[in-house]
Amino acid sequence: MKKFAVIGQPIKHSLSPRIHSEFAKELGIDISYEAIEIAPKDFNSATKQLLENGYDGLNVTLPLKELAYSLADEVSQIGRESGAVNTLWKEKGKIFADSTDGKGLVEDLLNNQISLKDSNLVILGAGGAARSILPSVLSLHPKRLTLLNRTFEKSRALVDQFKASGVQIQALPMEEIPEGSLTGVINTTSAGVIGEDLILNQRIFQKADWSYDLNYSKETTYFNQLAKDAGIEVCLDGLGMLVGQAAISFKIWTGKRPSTNRVLNLIKSSL
Repeated sequence: MKKFAVIGQPIKHSLSPRIHSEFAKELGIDISYEAIEIAPKDFNSATKQLLENGYDGLNVTLPLKELAYSLADEVSQIGRESGAVNTLWKEKGKIFADSTDGKGLVEDLLNNQISLKDSNLVILGAGGAARSILPSVLSLHPKRLTLLNRTFEKSRALVDQFKASGVQIQALPMEEIPEGSLTGVINTTSAGVIGEDLILNQRIFQKADWSYDLNYSKETTYFNQLAKDAGIEVCLDGLGMLVGQAAISFKIWTGKRPSTNRVLNLIKSSL
């Protein structure tokens, strides 16, 4: 039996145990998958102990992704660009790490017939979630990418970090809107989830074809409701990204790639 877990704080709400159990059932692999709460102050010692005690892989969620990046001996290129990782495993005495979040997002967009090539995108937020998806988003060659964030200096720092990508990338204050038409608006902030108001110029939705919220819920998310109220018809949430990134992690650990549609529909119906 292969042993896996997701670690974070808080962690009880995690859908990862069910998602990975369904993947294992589909592929006929015997696994256990737990949700283990670990505080940031205990991260290094607790994570090393899990990997030494027979766990074949760990998913890492908030607020531990940057700590996982620092802990790893070998980090994938996307992980290095993101500065944070969500997938750990051990090989030949070394801890390896990768970031599958951005790949999960891109796959979900493609599954919904959304292409990023030559698009004009807006990303709201400049924290760890934005950083985790930027390498994958930029790799699909959008024409222009605008970062909007409450703290302008943070979005400017991200622009500096990724300015060599070959994509026209800029930062604007949260209340401003980039010139010209937009293809899509991606929300990486947790403002609506944690009860804070999402401060932005809502006219931005009148210029876009679709919206994507990295958050998810049974009902329409706060961000996507704003988009719908402004007339956007294609409003996606992050559940597809969650299942997609989990499938990529599962393949890293087992060598087998599960399909996602059945599990995605199962999770949707159970929320």
